[in-house]
Amino acid sequence: MTALASAMVEVIGMTSVTFDQPRADALVHEIGQAIIADANYAERDWSGIALVIEVAQRKRMYGYIYLADGQWEAETPDDFDVIERARDLADVMAEGGNRWIRCLVQISRPGPKIDIKFDYDDHAEWLVSPGNYSEMAETLRP
Repeated sequence: MTALASAMVEVIGMTSVTFDQPRADALVHEIGQAIIADANYAERDWSGIALVIEVAQRKRMYGYIYLADGQWEAETPDDFDVIERARDLADVMAEGGNRWIRCLVQISRPGPKIDIKFDYDDHAEWLVSPGNYSEMAETLRP
């Protein structure tokens, strides 16, 4: 299993960090490791992965794998434990009852490197629909 080289966390709509940062960092790495170890990604020649994970009332994920040749495919992990780990991360990061509702996980090679952005206010422009899935593949590309 490949270790993640670095992590960057960007919080949208949050002004101060008042959570258990070491626990959050550990969960970020667990999420990244679970994604890259998943059967849908592990043996593929990819340069990037983008995954949007929703953990509000409705729990779901959608995303893309970006192949080394520049092509992309819609792809999500088979292991739905990724959603549970993301929900754990939302719990840890909750600030005064304010939880993020979705996150954008972007993993890129070489590295691999993981970047995660969080949406607390349901304003993120990461929503994929049947009408915009091709455009979103490029928008979400790491």
